[in-house]
Amino acid sequence: MNKKLNYRFEMKHKITEADVLALKSRLYPIMKKDENASKDGKYLIRSLYFDTPEDKALLDKLNGVAIREKFRIRFYNNDCSYIRLEKKIKHYNMTSKLSTNLTKKEVINILNNDIEFLKESTNCLLREFYLKLKCERLEAKSIVDYNREAFIYPVGNVRVTIDSDIKTSVN
Repeated sequence: MNKKLNYRFEMKHKITEADVLALKSRLYPIMKKDENASKDGKYLIRSLYFDTPEDKALLDKLNGVAIREKFRIRFYNNDCSYIRLEKKIKHYNMTSKLSTNLTKKEVINILNNDIEFLKESTNCLLREFYLKLKCERLEAKSIVDYNREAFIYPVGNVRVTIDSDIKTSVN
């Protein structure tokens, strides 16, 4: 892939509800709300994560492997008209993401292991995903749902997200 990756620092912290309220009170005056959010400032994210039968991506994360990647299919606010295939790339404490659109029909095909269309695509990310599905035997492993409230500060490409109501399902 010849596309230049844009990296940003990503740090995750578990915080209390009191910390959330304090953080929001400090962010509101200086940061913009994410324009994709609903009136309450939040949006629902649903992600389907792919991994090997041996859970390589999960184990790499748990073991602190500095350079790793994972694939997921993601959509927002239960809207199937905008679905993304994403490859999230981690290099030490820097994160980047490559993504492309998928249709609902393409997602259904992927879930039914009808993936030859990926191989024929002109999109490099779809072809790479095909290779990973075939060679590394990637399979759908878990679904994660959560609400996100995002704040944007354009100077320095700063983004603060507060995720809540996190739910997961495996198998």
